[in-house]
Amino acid sequence: MMDIKLLRRSLLRWFSRAKRPLPWRQTREAYAIWVSEMMLQQTTVATVIPYYERFMKRFPVLTSLAASREDEVLALWSGLGYYSRARNLRRAAQELIEHHGGRFPRDVGTAMTLRGVGRYTASAVTSMAYGTRAAVVDGNVRRVLSRLHAARNLAEAPAQHQAQELLSRRAPGSWNEAMMELGATVCTPKKPRCENCPISTHCLGRAHPEHWSEGKPRRRSIAISVEMALVRREGSVLLTRNPAGGLMGGLFELPHSGLPRKGGAIKDLRGCYRGILDVDAEAAVAFRHTVTHHRIQATVFKATLLPRAKPGGARFHSIKDALALPLGGLTRKALRAVGLMPG
Repeated sequence: MMDIKLLRRSLLRWFSRAKRPLPWRQTREAYAIWVSEMMLQQTTVATVIPYYERFMKRFPVLTSLAASREDEVLALWSGLGYYSRARNLRRAAQELIEHHGGRFPRDVGTAMTLRGVGRYTASAVTSMAYGTRAAVVDGNVRRVLSRLHAARNLAEAPAQHQAQELLSRRAPGSWNEAMMELGATVCTPKKPRCENCPISTHCLGRAHPEHWSEGKPRRRSIAISVEMALVRREGSVLLTRNPAGGLMGGLFELPHSGLPRKGGAIKDLRGCYRGILDVDAEAAVAFRHTVTHHRIQATVFKATLLPRAKPGGARFHSIKDALALPLGGLTRKALRAVGLMPG
């Protein structure tokens, strides 16, 4: 039989000395933890750190985020992807001001009423900030539980039940962090470092750890060819804004064709901007970019604005001004590739 008390002591002792010094671990303030958890959804820790630090410098408290403009939030989020997270974060901050006295709720159920906050985020924030006894189950925790109990294809309900049973009564927030840290750094999907695991003696699946963890089936990727026009004038570049909704909706990009749109993508750059742009025949640069499950092959062509042409909603912006816009990652990469933006 598993000695749960010993397992808890072993894991918490290991976490106290092995945890990574991440910036959001320097505080127990609910707002800061919530921002980090929203950013970390489907995004690696290494990618999130600089975004988190810039975001918290600009919006150090909840009231500053609630009073912000959406474009300002999206600009700071630019390049991080999954922009609905940024919109939800801002709107939920306003909900907290309007309905919760400017404080993140202490209980999971109330927290889950906020825009973009599900069980995982609600449990993570309330446990770490307030010590609420709510277990978190993400991909890392589910993998640890599967191996610990030698249970393949562990479903959501039993995983949540097992996590709640193991949860430390004394330090639920630290326990949740420890379980996630173990899965991220030791009990990894492939080649887990069982010899360094603080709870390996309790693990029923340690003889064949990879058998008990099965990765999610990958969503089928979609290949897209995108053509982009680089139009320069006196140190500025022409930018247009994607329609709301759809892939990279609401972000500023170079004039382009090929992105999925309602009613279908317009494939041909020259056809799309006929009578507006004179597009070079040869490409200036080509690169690859990934957005969610879309694999984009992007080609950038230099172009000029035709005399008396009216480019719709497109406008010229300096590179400095462009950095303050919600600029799409695709265009950021294009501008870096042609040497107009620092890496």
